[in-house]
Amino acid sequence: MVEDFKHNGFPWLRFMNFFFVGAIRFSVLVLFLVSGCSKSEKSDTAQEVENSKSVSDIEVLFIGNSHTYYNSGVPFHMGRFREQENLPYSPFIAESSFGGFSLTDHLSNAATLEKINEREWEYIVLQENTFVAANDGQSTLIALKSFKELLSQKSTKIYLFMTWEYQGEPQMYEQIKKTYEDGAIEASAEIVRVGKVWREIMQDSLPNIDLYNGDGYHPGPQGTFLAAAMFYSKIYKKNPSDNPYKAGLETEVADYLKLQAN
Repeated sequence: MVEDFKHNGFPWLRFMNFFFVGAIRFSVLVLFLVSGCSKSEKSDTAQEVENSKSVSDIEVLFIGNSHTYYNSGVPFHMGRFREQENLPYSPFIAESSFGGFSLTDHLSNAATLEKINEREWEYIVLQENTFVAANDGQSTLIALKSFKELLSQKSTKIYLFMTWEYQGEPQMYEQIKKTYEDGAIEASAEIVRVGKVWREIMQDSLPNIDLYNGDGYHPGPQGTFLAAAMFYSKIYKKNPSDNPYKAGLETEVADYLKLQAN
C-alpha cells in the first residue's frame, strides 16, 4: 500500500514542486521590476530637480553704494520678485555696498574682495558713484579694467548699473552715459540703463510718479523698485509685468514702472 502510494503520488508531488518554484520565481521577477521602476522614477525626478536648480538658481552679487542699498536695496526687491515665482529654492542674491563708495574704493575694500571670492558668481553688478561717473570717468574706466582682471579666472558675467543724474542737474546725464558706455567696453560688460529709463519717466512728469528721494540724489521707493524690476528682467529674462510683486506701491504705479522696466 505504501509502495503504491509513493508510486502514484510522485507525479503529483513533482507537479506541486514545479508550481511552487515557478510561483516564487514569478514573484521575485515582479518585485525586481517594480523596484527597478520605482528607483528609476525617483532617480529621474531627482535629476530633474537637480538640473532645474543648476539652471535656475543663479547667484548674483551687487557691488555699489547707497544707490544700491536705499529702501532695503535693489538686491532685496529683485529677490522679492523671484520669491513670487514659488521657486523650489531660495534665490541667492547678495551685496557689498557702502555709502559714498566708488568702484575704486571697492577694489581696496577687504569685505568686497572677500565677497567676490566667496563663490563662483554667475553675475556681478557694478554700480559707480554717480558724482565720479559724471566728473571723473577716467577713474571709473581704470577701476572697471581692474575688475575685469580680477574676475578673469571666473565665468562671471558683469553688468553695469547705470545710475541717474541728480535732480535739477540734467547736464550730468550725458557724461554718466558716456562713462558707462566706455566702461562696458573696458570691462566686456553689459549696461542696465536704469538712468536712461529714469530720465524718460521723469521727463513725462506723470502724477503719482517720483523716482527721487527727497534729497534729489538717492532713489525713492519707486526708483528702487524700477531698478529692481529692470535687473529682474535683464538677469532672469522675465517680464516684470507678469509678476504680482509691487513692493507696497499703489497697483497703478507699480504696473506702470514694471511696464517701463521691461
